[in-house]
Amino acid sequence: MNTLVKTFALAGLLLTSSVSLFAADGKDLNKAVVENVVDAYINSTVKGETTYLNQLFDNNFVQRFQTEHNQNSIGKDAYIKHLKGQKGINFDCDTEYELIEKSANFSIAKVTLEFDNFTRTDYVTMQQGKAGWVIKEVNSVFHNK
Repeated sequence: MNTLVKTFALAGLLLTSSVSLFAADGKDLNKAVVENVVDAYINSTVKGETTYLNQLFDNNFVQRFQTEHNQNSIGKDAYIKHLKGQKGINFDCDTEYELIEKSANFSIAKVTLEFDNFTRTDYVTMQQGKAGWVIKEVNSVFHNK
């Protein structure tokens, strides 16, 4: 009986540890898993979620729009300001992503936003550092339907 109690106690401890390791607590984004960073990126750009903005992007972050018009790139501060201006706005589009490259410390995600009249594809480049995964660069490509 004593062994059974110890087994359940150990199982409960392991479950609690694993849940806290892989779940965000509302204050800090768990950047140990690259998929969490991609999900937070989608939530911030499409669903108006601003909770993790300062944690998502590297200090040298750059957003580029690949269009026929020559547009300047956007740095971290300007991009975060833009996203904060869209707080609570949920865009009407279908969203999916795939990791097209994933290694121990470098990943690229292809995030597709399917709107009625056009498709926006974001190529999100991420790098793992001491504090976890951060977004280094986003290149957005637009296609009319």
